[in-house]
Amino acid sequence: MSVIAIDEVRTWAAEAGHVARSYFNRVAPERKADRSPVTQADREIEIMLRERIAARYPDHDIIGEEQGGISTDHEFVWCLDPIDGTAAFIAGLPTWGVSIGILRYGQPYLGVIFLPLIEDCYWAYAAGQAFRNDEPIHVSTVERIDSQDWMAVSSYAHRQFKLDFPGKIRSLSSVAADCCYVARGSAVGAMIGRANLWDLAAGLSLLQAAGAVTIGLSGAPLEVPPLVTQSKLSEPIIIGPPHLIPKLRSYISRR
Repeated sequence: MSVIAIDEVRTWAAEAGHVARSYFNRVAPERKADRSPVTQADREIEIMLRERIAARYPDHDIIGEEQGGISTDHEFVWCLDPIDGTAAFIAGLPTWGVSIGILRYGQPYLGVIFLPLIEDCYWAYAAGQAFRNDEPIHVSTVERIDSQDWMAVSSYAHRQFKLDFPGKIRSLSSVAADCCYVARGSAVGAMIGRANLWDLAAGLSLLQAAGAVTIGLSGAPLEVPPLVTQSKLSEPIIIGPPHLIPKLRSYISRR
């Protein structure tokens, strides 16, 4: 029996998404100390989710983008990004969502990502099957990448990297969305910059369940437990089907 009911987490993500929609296209953005954007919707949603989790799972720890938190000794750690893709949200773009990831003993356990404007919910136990709404999903099975295939990259990738990908390059402005589209096989892969744990935690469970692998751009395996204390990735990562990872890495070089 699963320790955490994923249907309940999906309900919370949908509630959070509907709060975000109520603010969409009438946002008053602010800047945090690190100059990254934040809105009242980000703050309100994280508070709501923290209250739900604390009431239901008082022994679990919580890390969130807006209120922080570091855990080293809890079995379960919830990683919250109330609006992943805040810049897109502020700009009126549709590629943003609510990301709720759970680690168990420092490893991906469960992930729920809700994209409110298209009512898509991606969810998975890391050790189970991945879903988009109620439809099972899996990473791409293409053997050869052509001009119509696409890869997701960060908004600033062009500043640091030379990208010789033979297909299309797209920036969705959301790590969570990148993970969703790789998991469903729409994108053949993605390069994610030095993201934070709350950006990635839900996506890591989804990707694992969908058959993707995640490695550092250097080729080193991704070690998730250290992210609980250091938060940010030490290097960009590549996500995609195992058989395409060597090709994807070969298309990317540092400037």
